[in-house]
Amino acid sequence: MDQHVTQSNVKKPVWIEDFLEGNFFDSCSLHQTRKNELNKYCIYCNKLCCQFCVSFGLHRHHKMLKVSRHAYKDVVSLGAMEKYFDCSQIQTYKCNRRVVISLNPLQLNEPSSNVEESCKACNKKLNDPHLYSYCSISCKNEALSKKPEPEDPASIIIIESSSEPSMESPPHPLPLRRPPQEITSEPSKRKRRRKGSPHRSPLF
Repeated sequence: MDQHVTQSNVKKPVWIEDFLEGNFFDSCSLHQTRKNELNKYCIYCNKLCCQFCVSFGLHRHHKMLKVSRHAYKDVVSLGAMEKYFDCSQIQTYKCNRRVVISLNPLQLNEPSSNVEESCKACNKKLNDPHLYSYCSISCKNEALSKKPEPEDPASIIIIESSSEPSMESPPHPLPLRRPPQEITSEPSKRKRRRKGSPHRSPLF
């Protein structure tokens, strides 16, 4: 699998920092001739190159990104860049009938006083803040580079499973109630004497 092309689960390629910091449109030091500006980027070699670097076979079969100039900005095709980087919510432009995005924020733009209409990273004004959140690739990259804040330990609630035995001492058991005893009347030990047969007193 081509790790440079299949980036559906990768939002930040390893070469993105060098790509954004590149001095595009400078003269190529290897080819001292006309039209030798550095307007291409080889993601395999992680370096800038000119058209002669490519045509002479130095980067044969390598994946390239072509950078153009548009309104004082270095831009790249959205269709080419989104193969390697998460370009969602980045402001787009039209350049020679192509949809492009800016590598870095335009330094001439002043920060917007309205937070809702500005870039979330550099606070520069966005053309359509309802559709976009970042003005350039570098601003989106900055947002991806921020680490999430750790959660407050005090706000974490640990829920113990009811299936696990509790470590607390069980409460004191209640005394068992004895069943009521059946009360039976005991026969009286004192028996009454039976009266004897009556005797008549003698006659005198």
